[in-house]
Amino acid sequence: MAAQLYKTETGQLFHAGSIVIINVGLPARGKTHGSRSLIRYMNWLGVKSKSYHMGQYRRRLYGTEISPDYFDLGNAEMADARMRAEDLCIQDIVSYLTVGGGQLAIFDASNLQAERRRRIYRHFELSKIRPLFVEYICENGAIVEENIRKVKISSPDYVTLDADSAVVDFKERIARMV
Repeated sequence: MAAQLYKTETGQLFHAGSIVIINVGLPARGKTHGSRSLIRYMNWLGVKSKSYHMGQYRRRLYGTEISPDYFDLGNAEMADARMRAEDLCIQDIVSYLTVGGGQLAIFDASNLQAERRRRIYRHFELSKIRPLFVEYICENGAIVEENIRKVKISSPDYVTLDADSAVVDFKERIARMV
């Protein structure tokens, strides 16, 4: 870790208070990679930072073998299941930033729906946490395919599937989101 340049009265590196970066974008667009890189850099600077990946919350609640309908944003029955996972993630972020000594958190999820983003924004504003949205866009099919093959198929969701079946399943998840 680099030597901290200065400290505020609270011991935090900068005066902006607690900040949450809320990722937006389709799967396999680089959100998690960008989050990890930023968290690594911020911690190196001395800013206590942590990333919260929505997939981990989903797996904790529902396991790795989940219905493809979970990823269908138009499926009202699954909206409640997605919201439960989201609420747990938000609670952990709020706790980290308000009582856990954190200064920066990243909410690493797709967050594709405008109403969902408004809801998330309100949650953090009520807790006096400054939300910042960062959208990841990648329209190059070759890059998306490479991201799926190199990263996504090694997810805990796919330990029982061969690589080609995992790629097909992951692409179906993406198709349900658009």
